[in-house]
Amino acid sequence: MHYIRLLRPAKFVASPSPSLSLLLTITTDLGDSFLRPPRPVELVVSVDGQPRGREEPGGPSADAGEEATPLPPPPPPFLKPLRPPRWSAGMRVLEVHLPLAPRARPEDVTCRLCIRAVDPPAPLGPDAVLAGRGGSLIVPVGVDVTRGACAAVSMRTLRLRGGGGDALDLGFGEDVGESIARHVWDAGVVAACLVAEGVREAEGAAGPGREAAVGDVLRPFLARPSLHVLELGAGVGILGISLAAALATSVRSSPAAATVLLTDLPEAEERARANMAAAETALARWRRQARDAPGRREVALRYENLDWDAARHGALGPAAAAARPWDLVVLSDCTYNADSLPALVGALGALHARADGGARAPSVLLATKPRHASERALFGLLEDAAWRYRVVRSVPLPKPDGEGQDERVDVYLLEKGVASP
Repeated sequence: MHYIRLLRPAKFVASPSPSLSLLLTITTDLGDSFLRPPRPVELVVSVDGQPRGREEPGGPSADAGEEATPLPPPPPPFLKPLRPPRWSAGMRVLEVHLPLAPRARPEDVTCRLCIRAVDPPAPLGPDAVLAGRGGSLIVPVGVDVTRGACAAVSMRTLRLRGGGGDALDLGFGEDVGESIARHVWDAGVVAACLVAEGVREAEGAAGPGREAAVGDVLRPFLARPSLHVLELGAGVGILGISLAAALATSVRSSPAAATVLLTDLPEAEERARANMAAAETALARWRRQARDAPGRREVALRYENLDWDAARHGALGPAAAAARPWDLVVLSDCTYNADSLPALVGALGALHARADGGARAPSVLLATKPRHASERALFGLLEDAAWRYRVVRSVPLPKPDGEGQDERVDVYLLEKGVASP
């Protein structure tokens, strides 16, 4: 997969004519390879609603208990570019200028801009990611401009299916810039789609031709009266938040309550918490609009800082060290740094030890995109620590025709000691 990425916040320029400048690249999740399409890819920059969190004063409601309808902002004063922007093989950066109407001022611009390829196969979500039909998937990006102030955070939108089939759009903020920290990565996207579809598969709602392997893994957990899930290395939170959203919109009443705790280092906290808040807003909107919102399951979505080196020695935060055992531990994109693998396996062992090896010892779902041979050290460490593992699902990643070698995301189930529903 490839991602349209902003290399700096959008900025207004006055000369030779007023415009909004976007500096883009199209690259892989780690930025180690640029898109080299067989034919130029035409891009479109569209106005896609209001910025997240923007509230316009609403008129009086007919019912004091009803929510006032926000007034839409005035249309931004953009003019159509003279030529559509195109990305060609060999490019590393592309500057796109959106001209402003005569006499327009930057403070007149309030909107969310979406930058995407002209012909995306589908919105980012299970239909596009898990289809297995090949072809390039270029992930769009959004950016908010509020009264001329350009956000330093860009947005990815993941479209999932909630209970009853109504679409649920989850927004995930990423840091703008060349750093790969606090970004959406391939294994996180694939794992988020798999667990969201897995909840539906476990309820007998799998789409035609779907492989229900992840649903089979989740089914016994969903049958429990309560469910406690811990995510390690959450990053921007795409996996844990998507699982929480799938549980919250599920049409089944069991488990009646669930907790999903995201954990990572302190530098991830601000972005993860912001994305959690956005998900809560999206869920509230979905419940108001869904045709058959069940509203029966309570899902607590939380965050706590956790260092694997400390965790391997039993130093957990108060939420992670709760007296109850964790039913399921999930993680994605956490094996690319071989130096961190001993701490990761140690942290998994410490979480397992809290269950005293009993029947409620946690199982682990691990999603990884194999990148280099050093990652194989993980499996030796797991075997040394008496973990059993197997591949639950392997998902090939889309890529342009003739570009590079095939890539995939592998999802493993890890178990140790006695494991039963």
